[in-house]
Amino acid sequence: MGLSQTSAVFVLLFVTFLWGSWFQAVKHTGNYPIYVFLNWMYLFSVVIVWGAIFIFEDKMIPDGVFNEIASDPGRVALVFLCGAVYAVGMQIQLSAVSRVGLILSSSITSTCSILSGVIVSAILGGVPEGASLTMIMMSAVLLIGGTVVCQISGTMRDKDIKKGENKKTPLATKKQDIILLIFASGILQPFFSIASSVGLKTDLRPEGFSSFTCMGILCLGAFVGTAGFSAIVVTKEKMWKKVIHPDVKIGVIIGMAVISAFCHFGGNLLNAIAAPVVSIVIATGIGYSFGIWSYLWGIVYGEFSGAKKKTLGVLGCGLAFFIVGIVILTLNIT
Repeated sequence: MGLSQTSAVFVLLFVTFLWGSWFQAVKHTGNYPIYVFLNWMYLFSVVIVWGAIFIFEDKMIPDGVFNEIASDPGRVALVFLCGAVYAVGMQIQLSAVSRVGLILSSSITSTCSILSGVIVSAILGGVPEGASLTMIMMSAVLLIGGTVVCQISGTMRDKDIKKGENKKTPLATKKQDIILLIFASGILQPFFSIASSVGLKTDLRPEGFSSFTCMGILCLGAFVGTAGFSAIVVTKEKMWKKVIHPDVKIGVIIGMAVISAFCHFGGNLLNAIAAPVVSIVIATGIGYSFGIWSYLWGIVYGEFSGAKKKTLGVLGCGLAFFIVGIVILTLNIT
């Protein structure tokens, strides 16, 4: 699939919509453990990605997927491991969010994941000639600022409509969860950036795999990682009753998992196709703007109904930070 740089940017922006939307599915899964839900999601991701591989292999993988895999087992192992690690990070992050609250957790995760993800991509994936690393880092700071300002608007909205987050969470638990969030978003989540930087074939890294092969390996790692981790956590925390007897129909849970898989790893696959066109580091930065869609979905769901004009103005400023950050990134495409 030969994309122009302009087309690649639009594909990456569509990917941010997919990435920023699949979290909404979790709102419809009741008390079903998030660990197991993500395991279902990555199982269906394997089906979707490998189904696409077998359908489009002739066009997208001229050398054949298994020939590519056999040609570099060391890179296969690394990408597989990255998939397992980053998927476990996703499980830890989402479970901590439910305890700490969205406002505090988003501020922590955005700061850690954006900075570490962009830095890792710049080091391992390389910065294209003619692009400014300073401007790329400035855009990362703007994306972080956008998240923080939007979170402030969320706090203001809660005050406007007399709705606060759970303040009964013990301080010790919050501290523990904050540490988990920093670890998951700053250390584990960037393994996706490592996989993209090292695993994908680009002009700067011509020894990498094709997009489909890289994502095929990555989703297998993600499924294995979540399966092992969720089995341990669910057993340790005695959640099997909720798994077997959820308060939502299992068909709804499976349906949400399928939708999430299409958005999450479908988005990953599109990102892997478009990223080499504009460079991994710039694609990584654009990808982290997915947070903008969380707030737009919040508006659609009426979460800002009843908020004061000042609150909406702060939200608008936060969204503007996201947009300016994206513009700066696109201006760095050579």
